[in-house]
Amino acid sequence: MAHEARHQGFGGVTATSAAPIAATADVLRCYEEAVQEPMVECMNLDGLYTNAQAPHSDRIDALVLREDFSSTAIIAKTWLTLRPQNRSQAVDIDLEALRDTQNILGGRRARLLQSPSFANAPHTVELMPASMEPKDARGGTTWDVHEGQATTRLDRRLAKRSPAHEAPEPRITLLHSNVLELPMSPPVGEPPLEAPDMVASLNYAMAYFHDRATLKQYLTGVLHSLRPKTGVFITDMFGGPPTGEVYEDQDALWTRFWDEPGFRRTHGTQYVLPTVRDDDDDDLVVRPAPTDEERGTRAEWPRGKLKLVRTGQAHGGFEYWREDGPIDYATNRFRMSLSFRFRDRSWLRDVFSYDFRIWSLKELTEAMEEVGFASVRLLVLPRNDVDKHDHSDTDSDISDEVAAMFLRTEREEAQRRMFHTVEPGEKVFSTRSFSTYIVARRS
Repeated sequence: MAHEARHQGFGGVTATSAAPIAATADVLRCYEEAVQEPMVECMNLDGLYTNAQAPHSDRIDALVLREDFSSTAIIAKTWLTLRPQNRSQAVDIDLEALRDTQNILGGRRARLLQSPSFANAPHTVELMPASMEPKDARGGTTWDVHEGQATTRLDRRLAKRSPAHEAPEPRITLLHSNVLELPMSPPVGEPPLEAPDMVASLNYAMAYFHDRATLKQYLTGVLHSLRPKTGVFITDMFGGPPTGEVYEDQDALWTRFWDEPGFRRTHGTQYVLPTVRDDDDDDLVVRPAPTDEERGTRAEWPRGKLKLVRTGQAHGGFEYWREDGPIDYATNRFRMSLSFRFRDRSWLRDVFSYDFRIWSLKELTEAMEEVGFASVRLLVLPRNDVDKHDHSDTDSDISDEVAAMFLRTEREEAQRRMFHTVEPGEKVFSTRSFSTYIVARRS
């Protein structure tokens, strides 16, 4: 299994006395704003869970959500805003990100447990917070988890539900653990951790697993973690051909950015695949196996194509760039990395990098059925094109109008919730990639 690489910080060198924005930027704040849409996801998850329930289910509404591969646990935190009785768990191997979340929420709201393997102990260990009170580490207001704070649409939906009592705090449990070691045993003398109603593995998390055995090991652990009869596992995966993406001229982009602070990589040089000419029939490239020094680093992979995904507001405005590497068809793997470019043209390069395996939708649904899920459904979503109208032209620096253009949540929510459940016998065709949810219920 390959998990995301932790960010390395600013790698540029500057001769000026003033540090560039990238040198002090809050990477996790930029990541949450650029990559994740937590309220959209939570509303989708809430509806998907309910729709997956059998007619006589005793748990129509999910209460306990576990977010796997959670990083800063933004989905698990947002889940608490939907209903006052909601509770959540968040799992990641990145202790820094989990500590960050614990410090923001405070010890009264967030509990952090460390697995025996990470604690180097025979049992699960609780890591105490710096403070029991919430503290906003990012210079704003504290994170409130009150019902109905999200949107008027959500308020109307919640108003139709029966009232419920407040759940005891802490309402979120952070788990520093490898997902393959779940379910986690409780600390000594405590009852088992609450079985989640729903486990969510989002942002294409199944692509972290490079072989079928490890994929099924993870799915088996999820199955055994879920609440019996009603528990639901939800993941997303890209479908369709890896074509249809539109990229700017790459030579021009790399030349333009080359001398900007932080853009050049400081180690792990990547090679460049030759450009195929229109009259060249030899478009197959076979590369030697990586050396021991290259294996597991960016040097193992060819340089990818840069694509401006969207813009954000943090630190006065930033651009979120993705670098998409080519697919190795011998393993179905490719490398993708995320970078941030700030208004002073400084870069945080490869803040997160991913070594993904492309699984077909059929491979994933078959694996879920094989480990024992009772019901597995595939839902396909239209491709989200809202952002292509929302970012500045890539030849321009970030303007003061970015904040207004970034306010797209309602439009994006309406577009992303128009998913279609693929019924038995239906066929799905597409000329470009598209998004999916896979929903599996425990028996």
